[in-house]
Amino acid sequence: MLFPLAPEGRVFVIVSAWMAVITLLVGEAELGLFMVILTVALMGVFRDLRRKAPAPALGVIAPADGAIESVTEARDPFTRKPAVCIRLRQRRLGEYNIHSPQEGEIRERVWPGKETAEPPDVQLEGRLAYSLETDEGTRLSLALSVDHWPRMIRMQSNVPGNRLGRGKRMGFAGFGGTFEIWLPAGSQVMVEPGQDVLAGSTLLGGLPAGQQNDSERAVEVLE
Repeated sequence: MLFPLAPEGRVFVIVSAWMAVITLLVGEAELGLFMVILTVALMGVFRDLRRKAPAPALGVIAPADGAIESVTEARDPFTRKPAVCIRLRQRRLGEYNIHSPQEGEIRERVWPGKETAEPPDVQLEGRLAYSLETDEGTRLSLALSVDHWPRMIRMQSNVPGNRLGRGKRMGFAGFGGTFEIWLPAGSQVMVEPGQDVLAGSTLLGGLPAGQQNDSERAVEVLE
C-alpha cells in the first residue's frame, strides 16, 4: 500500500475516499471537499508507519507512542512476584498501533467484562492485560486502559497460546490511554519519568539474562 494504514482503519478510509469521489463527480463541491478532508484525517489517525526494533534480544520495547509517567517497584499482577512497573501515557495525537514489548507466548489474558471469570488483581481494574512468557521462561506483563474516552480497541486476536514477535504489531488502541509494563525483579530500566518513547523502537529496559535466584540475577548490558 502506498500509504501504510492499520487494518482496523482501512474500511473507514476506503469508504470516505469513495464518498469524496462520488460527491465531487455529482457536483457537490462543498460536501466533496469535506469528504476529502475527512479521508486525509482518517489516514492520519490510522497510519501504521514501520518501526524497527532495536537489536538487544532481551530488550523490552515500548508498546505505544507516549511519555513515561512513572517507574516504581511493584508486584506482577499475574505472577505476584516482585517487579518494576513502568507506566506510560499514550499520545493523543500520534500513532495508535500497539506493539509487543518482547517475543514470547501469551500465557494469560484479562479482558474486563468479557472473559474474566474471577476478579483480577486490583492493579488490573479497568485494564486489558496480558501475561507473556519468553522462550527463556521469563514472565512479564502488559496492561492498557479500557475506561478512557474516546477509545477504540481492536486486539481480539491476541489470546492465550498465541505467540507474539518482539516489537511486532499487536493491534490498535486509542486515544490517549495509559499503559503499564511489569518487568521481573533484576531487570534493567532504561527510561525515566517525562521521557518520550516510540512504540516498537524505544527500549524501556532489559530482562534478566538468566533464571537465577532472586537475590542474584545477571542483567544483560544494553548499549
